[in-house]
Amino acid sequence: MVSAMFNAVMRAVITCLVAGLLAGLMGACVTLAAPADSNMLAERLIREMERAERRGFAGQLVVVHGEDVVVRRGFGTMAPDDSRPLNTEAVMPLASVTKPITAGAVLALAAEGRLGLDEPIGDHLPGLADHWASVPIRHFLTHTAGLPAEIVNRAWDGVARFEPVDRDTLVRRVNRSRPDHSPGAAFNYSNIGYNLLAALIEVVTEEPYEDFVAGSLLATAGVQGIGLRRPGWMPDELVAGRSGASASGHYFDQPMLADGMGFHLRGAGDLMATPDGVIGWWQAIRRQVWLSPPWLEEWLTPQVTEPDGSKYGYGWNFRTSALGPVIGHTGQVLDFTVDFSWYVDQDLLVYINSANSRFPADSLRRE
Repeated sequence: MVSAMFNAVMRAVITCLVAGLLAGLMGACVTLAAPADSNMLAERLIREMERAERRGFAGQLVVVHGEDVVVRRGFGTMAPDDSRPLNTEAVMPLASVTKPITAGAVLALAAEGRLGLDEPIGDHLPGLADHWASVPIRHFLTHTAGLPAEIVNRAWDGVARFEPVDRDTLVRRVNRSRPDHSPGAAFNYSNIGYNLLAALIEVVTEEPYEDFVAGSLLATAGVQGIGLRRPGWMPDELVAGRSGASASGHYFDQPMLADGMGFHLRGAGDLMATPDGVIGWWQAIRRQVWLSPPWLEEWLTPQVTEPDGSKYGYGWNFRTSALGPVIGHTGQVLDFTVDFSWYVDQDLLVYINSANSRFPADSLRRE
């Protein structure tokens, strides 16, 4: 299902990364942008953010070239009714950029032999009806399991994805639906698939999703500043989302379970981060301390084709650009939008997090 040429290019790039050339010899593998090019790109992005800021934009911009942080900057204010500057210490949701972290956690468990990507999810996650239990785990990772995009409880009067649904309730609700295609036959982006992967992680590890992801994986890789409850953030450190001048709040305003977000958001969009947390995670990927090399290559390889012709892997979108191949993801929750774009050939990360729905992060990046 994946273009052979695109797959070959990505595998060639990633093979160089995981062979240990990234640290000092990456020039033999790919063509890097000159530092001046990174600075020029950063200056263009800053000008665009400043123009948007004058019209109400609030958010954060990160540009990193290799080991060098070119830009780490905030724009706007913490909330419509809070004039404190939104700086680089502020905490914002990762939204669906949570998905590659969840997928990385599943691959870490596979690397330890605690599950297999081709094993039926029901071998590890009890309670699923046969038509879901028999689907291999990799199809939940690639949105090809046949699940609906969301499951909405019309009796809930809050924000649908913040309903504090526990794991067993999620499984019961999933069981009421049936696959709309056989496993692997089509791509249908599904938050529910990643909610089930969070449930899978909890059953296999016997600990809450965040405790395993932020404690056992991110912390072990030296990454700080990504999580939900574990970092101990206070509400006044969280940026408020907004639509125009109207505030829609932040995650701690929403209902939660005792151990984190409900299972309509967990694993698919529940993590938050500071810019330093995002930078630290990307550097951990580059330095090969997030996953071991064979599994890192698997994680960074496209697997299926999306309806728009781009590729999808395990929590990642793969696309082409004027600067070469891009590995990344976008996300949206409440009025926040996020764009994480890794320009592989340039060894360049561009991360934009917008707190105002009038200024989508991916549109700002394209500008």
